Parts: sequence; C-alpha cells; structure tokens
Amino acid sequence: MKANTLLELQNLTKNFGSLVAVDNVNFELQVGEIHAILGENGAGKSTLMNLIYGLYQPSSGYINIYGKKTILKSPSDAIAHGIGMVHQHFMLIENLTVAENIALSVAKFDPTNQNNTSDSNIDSLPNSFKSSINISKFLYDKAEAIELTESLSKRFNLPVEPNSLIRDLSVGLKQRVEILKALAVNTRILILDEPTAVLSPQEVEDFFSVLRTLQADKRSIIFISHKMKEVLTISDRITVLRRGKNVYNGKTGELSARGLAKEMLGEELSEVVRGEHKTLCDQVLNISNLNVLGNRNENAVMNLSLETHRGEIVGIAGVDGNGQLELAEAILGLRPISSGTIEISGKQPTKTKDIRQCGVGYIPEDRRTKGVIQSFSIAENLMLNFTHLNNVTQKGIINQESKYDLSENLIASYDIRPTIPDVPASTLSGGNQQKIVLAREISQQPELLIAVNPTRGLDINATFFVHEKLLAQRDKDKSVLLISTELDEILRISDRIYVMYRGSIIEATEHRENIEALGLIMTGESDRDG
Repeated sequence: MKANTLLELQNLTKNFGSLVAVDNVNFELQVGEIHAILGENGAGKSTLMNLIYGLYQPSSGYINIYGKKTILKSPSDAIAHGIGMVHQHFMLIENLTVAENIALSVAKFDPTNQNNTSDSNIDSLPNSFKSSINISKFLYDKAEAIELTESLSKRFNLPVEPNSLIRDLSVGLKQRVEILKALAVNTRILILDEPTAVLSPQEVEDFFSVLRTLQADKRSIIFISHKMKEVLTISDRITVLRRGKNVYNGKTGELSARGLAKEMLGEELSEVVRGEHKTLCDQVLNISNLNVLGNRNENAVMNLSLETHRGEIVGIAGVDGNGQLELAEAILGLRPISSGTIEISGKQPTKTKDIRQCGVGYIPEDRRTKGVIQSFSIAENLMLNFTHLNNVTQKGIINQESKYDLSENLIASYDIRPTIPDVPASTLSGGNQQKIVLAREISQQPELLIAVNPTRGLDINATFFVHEKLLAQRDKDKSVLLISTELDEILRISDRIYVMYRGSIIEATEHRENIEALGLIMTGESDRDG
C-alpha cells in the first residue's frame, strides 16, 4: 500500500444468496484524490459504496483505512472514520425541515457517545451543537441549526431555504440538502453518487469548484457518475466495474469516452440515430396562458403557452425547480390549474383518469416513488394502466395466465432484468426499474408521452435505450414532450426546444444551439433581446 493511500479494498466480495454483487474487488483511494467509478446499472457500484459506508458488510475481503484493517458495522462507524455519502436516492426525512435534516446528521456526532464520535468531527461543529445535541432525545438549538445551514449553503454555493419542509422541495433542492448533510461534518472521504444529475452546466462548474476546494484540503472523493464528460473533467483516476468485477483502473485520460464505454459494456457502444424531423400538422397538446401554483402557494407556472404536434419530440430545458414538475403534473391532472387552458387532441379533460384515456402516457421524474410500486412484482407494475388491465381482466378478475404472457412479452421487448415476472421491483437496479415504466407507458402507444428526466441516473447503455424508445414514438407519428435538466439529452433528440425559467417560457427555438448558450438561458443570465 502506498504511503498516501487513505482507503484500500482488498479482494472485497459481497454475496446476496447465489448472486455475487461485488466480486473480488481491489481498489485504492489516495489522499486528496478524486476517483471516479463507472459501470452499467447493476454493475455493483452502489453495493461497493454501501460496503464502504457500512450499510453492508463484506462476505469476504478487507477494508483498510490509513493502512489499518477496519470493520464498518454501520453508517455510524463509517461516519466516525470520516466517511460521508450522498446517495443517488435521497435519505431525507420528508416531514422535517432542511435545517432539521442537517441537524440530525450532525447529531450523530454526540460528544457524549464515545463509540460514535471522532475528535476531528467534533471540532467541526458549532459550540451550541456540542453542548445541546442529545441523540436519544434529539434536542437542538433551532437558530443554530438554521445558522449552520445558511453558513454551509453560502460556503459551498448551494443555496437552499433552511425552514423549507423536505417534502415541498424539488428533486434538485433535495440533492443540495444531501450534499450539505455530508459536508456538515469533517468528512475525509466523500462518496458522491450521481451528484450532478439535476444541475445545469454552470452549476456543475460551480460544484466542481467545490470539489477542487475539498481536494486542496486533502479530502478524498469517490465520484460515481454516468456522464463521461464530467468524469474526464473532474477525476484523477477512473475505475470501471462490470458485473461486480473491476475490469479497469487507470489515470484519467488514458482511455477516451468510447474506450471507457467499451470497458463498461464489454463491447463497442452503438450510436442513437436521429432521423429527419417531419412534424405533422396535427396538434396534440396545446397549452395557452397556463398558471399553476406550487406546494407553498407560490406561482410555479406563469402565463405559459406551448404546443406539440404529431411526429416530433418537443424538449423543455431548464434548471430543476423552475416549474417543470408543476407543469407536468398540471397536464396530467395531478395538480389544479389557476387559469389558462390545456387541450389534448382537441379536448380539455381535467381528471387524471380522463386525461390518461385521451391517450397520455407519463414517465415521472422519480421512478422509485412515482414510477413503480416497490413492493409489487415486475408483472404487477406492468399491469398498472387501463390498456393492460383491460386486456388481462375478465369480469373484474385478473387472468393470471394472460398477465404473465403479457408481462413476459414486455420483459423481453424492453430487456428488463431479471426476466422473472414475480421478482419484486425493489430488487431491481434503477435502469431496470425505469424500463418497467417505459414498457408500461409506451406499450399502450400513447398519442402524447410526457417524459420527465427519463434518463436521470442511468448508465450510457440504458440512456441510449430510452432515447431509442422516445425516437421510435416520434417516428410512429406520436408526440413526445421531453422535460429534462440534461442539456445533452435535449439537444440530442429534441426537434424543437423551449427553455423554462422561473415558471415561464423564455426561449423557443428549432436551432441546435450549443450547450453553453442554452445553459446561460436556463439560468436567466443571457440577454435574449440582443
């Protein structure tokens, strides 16, 4: 082991029954290093990080921290050893405020509990937290919690309102809270799982400045991402996992993006072919002067007008939290509108059931909580639409044979893994959960498909799969409304682009503008009058 090695994994293996999720992995993290980990969904990245964070214990192998063999029985043990983690799927308490969630993360460092505390972490806490926090009763100074949140927000340029309830925040703001939680204590190893998934290009640059500041302070960062450009920009070294094994480790720049993709997949990556734009005259969605309130009774969507036609993908670009979610929910009838009209194929249905029966499909932004029911099987989740239920139901009773026949066809068509219909959705990777949603929504051939961040957190192969399915809808003369914070995605497959900022459309274009220009428009920093 090298003298400056902070974390070392030796032959680490994790079995879940007969499944080998992590297979004899060796890995080193140096002091002050940003080390990226790449791999397909289901390659073992999350399992490996959960081993380092103490959520899982290895079946065999060792974890060394500063050259000392260490047993991490829980996240508290990991935190006590200076390890922090920002999960891709949030670990927040929805009914508490931002400040309270951050206070809870700090409370794990109770100075009276010697088993869960390290001196370096105590030194990073405000004085009133040292004296007032009690883990068993969770006593804390509210003003100090707010002050700590504001201080962290300002220091790391991650603004968020301390008194906001987590349940009222957008996905992007929840991500910020997770990052602030990890930075609230003096972590030496920071694990980041898809930390830039909801950030604009300019915000990514600012976030990378934060990482470089942490790196200069000799903190070490494990950076998990599916965005090749970001990995090649920010990392010092790259490790690639495939089917639980580490198949590549090298300095950043030794392999190109395509070379890394080949290591991830075990084969060359095919390209998504975007055919010629052939928009038909038939209008599918027509929104006029729409106004919608947000969860806090604020104006989330303001005087918004847009339209989509058959045979096109219309992209809505914007930084997360600018009214995109409220817009999607209003179109689906999940959120009441204050004024304006939403017309679908010439009709103005207001109830979700009627809207769905008008031929509207929906891919929500959060597949785990809104796209699938975790406790349901793959087959049960695939049945959750009117078309499929009608096809497998007789006199109000589901025909099990028909259900399995339909499920097996969809599983095969959409390459859902594992291929067993009775497997609970909770056991699937994020990419395969998303394929369940795609299969359920697209297989009924909706006239209008609303897709909100459909590739968030997906690997390259799964992302291309989603894009192919959306383009196939377009080529079948259907209409797709793509709402995404991924500018690369918007530019790659959209025929027309709207930019949404603070609840309004501030730009509409058919031109393929560069990503930097669109990024500036998204953040309201570009003067479009010139």
